Amino acid sequence: MHLRLRALAGLAALAGAFLVSAPAAAAHATVTFATTYRGEGDDVISIPATSAPSIVKATHQGESNFIVWALASDGKEEGLVANAIGDYKGTAAFNIDSATKIRALSVKADGSWTLQVLPITKARYWAIKARGTGAEVLRLTAPSKGLRRLTIRHSGEANFIIWALDSRGHTRSLLVNKIGDYQGRVALPAGTRYAAITADGAWSISR
Repeated sequence: MHLRLRALAGLAALAGAFLVSAPAAAAHATVTFATTYRGEGDDVISIPATSAPSIVKATHQGESNFIVWALASDGKEEGLVANAIGDYKGTAAFNIDSATKIRALSVKADGSWTLQVLPITKARYWAIKARGTGAEVLRLTAPSKGLRRLTIRHSGEANFIIWALDSRGHTRSLLVNKIGDYQGRVALPAGTRYAAITADGAWSISR
């Protein structure tokens, strides 16, 4: 009888240990099999650690600041992924300047948001002409060869910046850095595979 009581006590203790150690449900963010994180308000999201150039597709429905930073393992802000006021939809890259291991995304928001983390190879395909609105990352099928000329237009009020990235997704050349409306032609360096665009308005790029 004593042995049976001891066995039952042991099972109860073991069950209690499992109940205590079970992880609590996330207060804000949730993740799906497509690596899409959803939440509302401020949050810090752990992501699979990566030191490779990557992209974040983000949306926000709110009225105030929407800011997203890529964080290193020590919590240091290593890449500004989004910085807008109100509703937002855009794609931005991180780890294009260094090979820092990113382990989390920090979100400041007043409304609901989604974040999808992908390798930079999943960036939007860049054909002869690309059009868009807001932040975007474009991908050529192969690195450019020889000297190419780009015709670029932007209709907006804030920063309009385009970086040319190499085949690994690292920064190669600053193509445009203006505020507001822009229209011009610039050279696309040989070896360019991606273009990282920061914008608040509609833009087009023809090559």
